[in-house]
Amino acid sequence: MFSDNKQRNLLNQAVCLLVLLCFVACNANYKPSFKQSITDSSLRSRVSRVIDAQMDNVKDYLDEDLRARIDGSSRAAGRMSGSEIVDMTLSESGGKDYLDFCYSVDFAQTTNDVTEVMDTAKCLLPADKYQELVELTEDVERQINLKGEEIARAIPLNQQAAFYRDLKTLVTRAIVLLTAGIVYACMPTVIFWGKISAACAISVGAGLVAISIMSLYEYFRFGTGEGQSFEDWFKGLIEVPKADFALTTAITAVAQAMGAGPVVTGIIICVFALYNIVDLARTMLKTYNFDA
Repeated sequence: MFSDNKQRNLLNQAVCLLVLLCFVACNANYKPSFKQSITDSSLRSRVSRVIDAQMDNVKDYLDEDLRARIDGSSRAAGRMSGSEIVDMTLSESGGKDYLDFCYSVDFAQTTNDVTEVMDTAKCLLPADKYQELVELTEDVERQINLKGEEIARAIPLNQQAAFYRDLKTLVTRAIVLLTAGIVYACMPTVIFWGKISAACAISVGAGLVAISIMSLYEYFRFGTGEGQSFEDWFKGLIEVPKADFALTTAITAVAQAMGAGPVVTGIIICVFALYNIVDLARTMLKTYNFDA
């Protein structure tokens, strides 16, 4: 009997040790989501800077009462600062989620990755809208990988790698912009201060897409497309399978984001105008028969 009890005790200890090892191992490999990794101090400072930088681009497209509060019509101190707006947003139900999203979009400027943007958007979008975004992102990544070995025949060999990177960047940034547009379009009417950070995310996303479009435009203006009009170059470009997919995906995303409502459309056109590419974007949209 003593021997049996001893064996049971040893077995129990062995099981406990195994469970403990598994627990430690799992926690050692555990990586928090992007949202969980954002500290309060970095959130406040980064989003405050984004709001201050983008306010002139977004303010005129916001609700009239929100514009009045921003301008400080009843405050002697004048227009509200980004840090003040962050504080007001944090006091609002669900406000931190919108700040997290704005943070992730700005963060995407340096990473050129949609993972963090999707992670934060998941908390803000209805399940069906989020699933549409997931499917779009997966399709883009899958198609780019499948076409990774294909070469744009019209491009000289020494320029192919750089051009393909530009196309992939354009697609990624367009998805960021599309996500920002959908997030704003799906905002509940009760959200007040969160609208500012969401609108600023659209502005940042539009700026990223604008820079990518200008990069491609300048590349062909001074490279293989020299002497061509942008429209002629673009029509010729869509005959290249890889470029066709990448640009179609990017411009589809822009068109869908622009169709998400007057606020989204207004901010995108405003930012595009700052980069002097409104006509270029319209040409691209017309080429694919989108109404914008």
